[in-house]
Amino acid sequence: MANRTFSPRLSYHTRLRLLLLPYALGIIVLVVLPAALSFGLAFFQYDALSPPRWVGRLNFILAYTDELFNLSVQNSLSLIILPVPLRVFGAFLLARLMQRGGRFLGWFRASVYLPSTIPTAAYALAWLWIFNPLYGPLNLLLRAIGLEPPAWFVDPQWARPALVVMSLWQIGEGFLVSLAALQDLPPEIEDAARVDGANAWQLFWSITLPLVAPILLLLMFRDAILTFQESFATILLATGGGPYYATYTLPLFIYEQSFDLLLFGTASAALWVMYGLTGLIVVILFVIARQWNIGTTEETFVL
Repeated sequence: MANRTFSPRLSYHTRLRLLLLPYALGIIVLVVLPAALSFGLAFFQYDALSPPRWVGRLNFILAYTDELFNLSVQNSLSLIILPVPLRVFGAFLLARLMQRGGRFLGWFRASVYLPSTIPTAAYALAWLWIFNPLYGPLNLLLRAIGLEPPAWFVDPQWARPALVVMSLWQIGEGFLVSLAALQDLPPEIEDAARVDGANAWQLFWSITLPLVAPILLLLMFRDAILTFQESFATILLATGGGPYYATYTLPLFIYEQSFDLLLFGTASAALWVMYGLTGLIVVILFVIARQWNIGTTEETFVL
């Protein structure tokens, strides 16, 4: 009988850890190490041309006392507090409307997700044309129906609302997640509520929304964290932070401090302020969720 060589069998959990190893290495190399280096750089004066010089908390003080920094924080928060709930609940309502099957419903679902596949640069340039105050199709349509259109990106009062409108068109990922969550709800729950005499509004408010609330909470966490990153390229291409710094956000401040002024220490300090603000927003959302008795444990996400 031929000799057989047996290789040791790895356990299931060991194989899972091996599968996660490339992802963990990527997180360490691309996220953890750059974040640690930027935190250390925040205590140095460094322009990439001369050796770094220790300055302690000076970079944080310079960033805090800069009027543009305070303005960028205000603009960044204004572009998060309002658009994030609108995006999440808009995606959820669209998913609710398109939950049932239909002949052309697949095309409508694809049209909702399609804007999320457009590259950021092309998306920003397209909206820059749409919001053009002279020959943009939106203002031409408003003039055709007898309304006086705003100047959008040219007017400081309308620049931020224009960015909010732009953000509402990229809800495809939240739409798909909400649609999957709604389709995963047991139909027996809604049938039992209808038997008990619940109308459509009571069914939505008392049954569907509480069951999907943990998913919506995760989507709000995600949007609040990613809005800082996603808004940078859009604002840089569409407005450049103008007009009159009306759309000047914290990522633009960090970009100018580092690559325009070569103040990498101040930029690193502002970057960690952005991290802190993102964490604060997540904590606030978590506290609100606990006040509304929305669970965040693993069991509550099993629908």
